[in-house]
Amino acid sequence: MTTSSEIHVNSTPGPVALTVRGLETMTAFYRRLLGLDELARDGNAVVLGTPEGTALLGLLEHPDAPEPAPDATGLYHLAFLLPTRPDLARWFTHAFPLGLRIGQSDHYTHEAFYLHDPEGNGIEVYQDWPPAQWPYDRETRRMTPGAAQREDIRLRELLNTQDSDQVWDGAPAGTRMGHVHLKMADADATRDFMAGGLGLNVTAQSPDLVFAAAGDYHHHVGNNAWRSRGGPVPTPGSRGLHHWTLEVPDAAELTRTVQRLETAGYDVQDAPGGVQSLDPSGNRVIITAGPARVEDVLAALRG
Repeated sequence: MTTSSEIHVNSTPGPVALTVRGLETMTAFYRRLLGLDELARDGNAVVLGTPEGTALLGLLEHPDAPEPAPDATGLYHLAFLLPTRPDLARWFTHAFPLGLRIGQSDHYTHEAFYLHDPEGNGIEVYQDWPPAQWPYDRETRRMTPGAAQREDIRLRELLNTQDSDQVWDGAPAGTRMGHVHLKMADADATRDFMAGGLGLNVTAQSPDLVFAAAGDYHHHVGNNAWRSRGGPVPTPGSRGLHHWTLEVPDAAELTRTVQRLETAGYDVQDAPGGVQSLDPSGNRVIITAGPARVEDVLAALRG
């Protein structure tokens, strides 16, 4: 159950946008890795997404983009959520022969594979376990101590879920941005922004970690300070995170979110398709009413 001070339960992350140094290399990588389609292009900006037209990733090229400091805030990883466990199995069967270094973990909430793109941005590809088996306390609406544990994916079992006559032929219908994981400088300030500003439910917190979600999802936004506690905000135009997107259901919910942010003392500015704000670590979020439109993602990159 949510309260009036919380964001609508049907709010969800939308496309993540990156500033990159090599547009063609990065575009080719994500198309090959995930089978994303090129939905739009304008000069040095590209929007990639699913065959049905859902925008998932924006890329803006700046060949001379500065490298963020090692302890800077920004993107930790962007996380693509596949609809089913067999989809994840087919993806892994496709990705493993590409010669990439792939990590993995069963978090009990979800099974996830981890890797990096050619410019070092973190990527997660995952599928959710049924919510009934998550280590989540429905009364406190927080992850239980079991959520800090993890085990290896039962790989043989996973691979056996796929039909022998089906192969990975691109991102399946329903693929979406499941969550975004950011690097933060201060946990308390981040919690205040996520809960008091955006209205998300904080599902887990420690001195170096803040997880938050709309409703009772395990996390739509992760934040960690493992290497960035007290770290600087990257120089504008640096390689890495350009912005992430939070999609709320409609214009009325967008208005409520703006009011909540402004009441909490956060600056809100217009953005293509919605509004934008900066969290205390300088990570930019664009909030849209409904799914982010491809043309708005492109405009946000170009602006």
